[in-house]
Amino acid sequence: MPESSNVTPLWEQRLVRNERDGSVKASAHNLMTVLENHEAWAGLFQLNEFSQKISMTGDPPYPGADPTEFSTVDATEIAAWFGRPETYGINVKSSMVTEVVEAVARRNKVHPVREYLEGLIWDGTERLPTLFSDFFGTVQDDYTARVGVMFALSAVARILQPGCKVDTMVVLEGRQGIGKTQAVRHLFSPPWYAEAQESPQSKDFYQSLHGRWGVEIGEMHSFTKGEVTKVKQAISAQSDVYRPSYGRYAREFPRQCVFVGTTNDRHYLRDHTGGRRFLPIAAKEVDRDGLISVRDQIWAEAVARYKRGEQWHELPPDASAIQDERYQEDAWSEPIRDWLAGEGKESSYPADSPNLEYHDEDIGGVKRVTTSLIMKHALGIETAKHTRQDQMRVSSVMQHLGWDQRRVGKLRTRMWEQEGRE
Repeated sequence: MPESSNVTPLWEQRLVRNERDGSVKASAHNLMTVLENHEAWAGLFQLNEFSQKISMTGDPPYPGADPTEFSTVDATEIAAWFGRPETYGINVKSSMVTEVVEAVARRNKVHPVREYLEGLIWDGTERLPTLFSDFFGTVQDDYTARVGVMFALSAVARILQPGCKVDTMVVLEGRQGIGKTQAVRHLFSPPWYAEAQESPQSKDFYQSLHGRWGVEIGEMHSFTKGEVTKVKQAISAQSDVYRPSYGRYAREFPRQCVFVGTTNDRHYLRDHTGGRRFLPIAAKEVDRDGLISVRDQIWAEAVARYKRGEQWHELPPDASAIQDERYQEDAWSEPIRDWLAGEGKESSYPADSPNLEYHDEDIGGVKRVTTSLIMKHALGIETAKHTRQDQMRVSSVMQHLGWDQRRVGKLRTRMWEQEGRE
């Protein structure tokens, strides 16, 4: 029997019954009414908006449950509970139970990270501008000061404003064993941190983002050019599509995490395009315990800065120069650079070509040129052996050297020109 009482509770009077025998109907309305009001179920289900998981606040009226996450097994147990003679004796499908539990949980949402941040009180002492010099041993300058603010502010923004634009990633550089990973882990708190175990080219990579605030992408120096491209795409995404554990369909969820890269190398960018997304921080030694001791105040300051309208998108001074130092220069850069500057052998310059223009003698070197002529005369690759892959490689080198491609002349030929050099 339902809850024992001399007087039928008002909520139970709202149950829809069969006219023939007065038994409770197996309907979504009845399931929801019971799960929201019965003493065994009331307030039990909640939806974690951060992890998109349904959990239980206590033990349900059946053995062996894991309250931390609602599963299909729980749906079966609940369906069996409704079918007991001593409860309601109704036959309900576990799929209906799952849908009703989701609806009930959505009325009782929680967000542990947001609740943590909004409960902090800042003491007024600024720590973000010296975050990396104080706890990672970096040089204190305008660049590291700005990156410290951007980093913490963007992480807070992703929680208080899910899906907001965050298209940069701090990359902690430093020798192995100084504690980079442990510092990041404890800064974000272990339950809200994850180290991506899969390549960003794998679909499983995105599984590590669910319910995480800080996601570490390790071994940046070992990534291929394609993998770095995927990292850039992952950084700039503002939402993720996946099927929640309780759901039947994939849905789109606003991004709530930020990324932190780690590497033991100084040259890990194989493609200069998109390098602005990476903010290098040269870590010399990590004060993990000191960082933990002020962790709450670091995030409290970030919350205060966010609420007073500070932005996290403006890159710090000298960012491009610092990023460029991490670029792993292509082996073709040197011969191409020399040839463009007029330092190639005399025989390597075509005497008369509509696809090549020189500067005057005072300036010297090449003024305009096509990719094909660069490959043939700067690199010595025969025209018949020009591949699309090699053309793209030359294009990347030229862009890194500061050249732009434009259509020139009546034939609209695509030629390279160097900005600011007449």
